[in-house]
Amino acid sequence: MNAEEISRVACVGGGTIGFSWAVLFAQHGLQVKIYDISDEALAWTRREIDCAFETLVDAGRMTNSDVAAALNRITTTTDLAEALHDVDFVQESGPERYRIKGEIYRELDQFARPDAILASSTSAMLMTEIQAATTRPERCVVAHPYNPPHIVPSVEIVPGEATSAETVALTRDFMARLDRVPVVARKECRGHIVNHMQAAIYREALWLVGNGVATVEEIDLAFRTGPGLRLALMGPFAVGMLTSTGGLQDTFVDRKLDHSVEDDIPSRVEREAPPRTPELAREWAKLCTAQMEAVLAETDMEQVKKWRDKKLLQILDVIASD
Repeated sequence: MNAEEISRVACVGGGTIGFSWAVLFAQHGLQVKIYDISDEALAWTRREIDCAFETLVDAGRMTNSDVAAALNRITTTTDLAEALHDVDFVQESGPERYRIKGEIYRELDQFARPDAILASSTSAMLMTEIQAATTRPERCVVAHPYNPPHIVPSVEIVPGEATSAETVALTRDFMARLDRVPVVARKECRGHIVNHMQAAIYREALWLVGNGVATVEEIDLAFRTGPGLRLALMGPFAVGMLTSTGGLQDTFVDRKLDHSVEDDIPSRVEREAPPRTPELAREWAKLCTAQMEAVLAETDMEQVKKWRDKKLLQILDVIASD
């Protein structure tokens, strides 16, 4: 099976993430079965799906006839065996507990086709732990979206120790087919890539409030009208390259950023990591600097600045229009 042959998908869990996956899958012409534990839960799911499609129509991304066709491709059920019958790809979005994930994956093992991909939306858990519950760990992989999946394109593909290279490649290609931006992690860590970084932001925001530096309202205002605008266009390393004329060498290494980079407080998703000593922080900073300089070796940074500033003005116009 290749990515183009996937035509039937099961969403196990129709909550905040699950319903949004279903919208994305149906929008791209796939037959979608949604499983949840009760009719009440599925009634909520259907309301959220209708609302999501209405927004896509209002935004000019779909027509009413597109929506009608997509809705005809979605069915819901409280019978897991029915939901999993003869599907090519399973997107599990259950509760973030290893015990519950294990129970779900044992059932996926029982009812899903042997060659089906079993993907998890988990935002922080390790696939190595989850796939231990199955007899086909090689078909299991993390496919973690950023909420809401039918709008935000980023999807982190994270294999467990027993995940096959074929499963990683197939999941990556399938997400690309859905117009997502798949990023394959080179190794596991709690929180994957994005939530690992986001945890550090929350940690510092809590510190600022707890120490009386600013209120939650002031922090949100400063972030969304400052770095939040830039991060909508670039990642943190690209932003750092434009922070000073010295690029990342100046931002990370020469200035040392000793108020943050050398902080020895581990993030809440990195408890198993070694302490961040100043020496280790400087070593990592030099590594990041070298990688980013290699990426941008042939890039005209003045043109990048012009592009950035034009996009920032467009974003500010969009915000002001609301």
